Amino acid sequence: MTIERAVRWFAFVAMIGGMSRIGMTPSSYIWGGDSNQELICAFVANILMVFGTFGLYLAQAKEAGKFGFLSFAVMELGLIMVTCTVWSTMLHVSPWEWGIVKSIEIASGMLGLLLFPIASLRARVLPKWPCITLIAMLFIGVVPIFEKIVALLWGVAYIGMGYAVWRSKQIARA
Repeated sequence: MTIERAVRWFAFVAMIGGMSRIGMTPSSYIWGGDSNQELICAFVANILMVFGTFGLYLAQAKEAGKFGFLSFAVMELGLIMVTCTVWSTMLHVSPWEWGIVKSIEIASGMLGLLLFPIASLRARVLPKWPCITLIAMLFIGVVPIFEKIVALLWGVAYIGMGYAVWRSKQIARA
């Protein structure tokens, strides 16, 4: 398998992860926050997004440079840490009991969701709207009335970025 084909498959995985992330929003409205349904959607989305982000990064690695790699690494750390805390919540173990680990999860998650779209905007490979959506999602999420739609915005952004890479003809030339 060529690297271009692998990047496309990773981008496809990012789209599926985005769809699973979107599933969190109706689940939280129907069954409530941290319901089993919402947590399963979150867990599946996180695992798929960990792998899918490789495709999103590799599609723009050359253009993104060192800052792009750093933002990718922070984003991956954040996604992995979020996966761990979702898993602990599914097991009914409070991730807040982890102390510093929960702080690292929040910091890396927020920083990754800020730096990765900024690096992507600078690289000019991915469309602008999903990158802006990821950044806007961070600010929208602090407003209590909108906190449940953050997963929807995150999912739509990942679908948009994944689709752009999956359908791109540019990757074949990279």
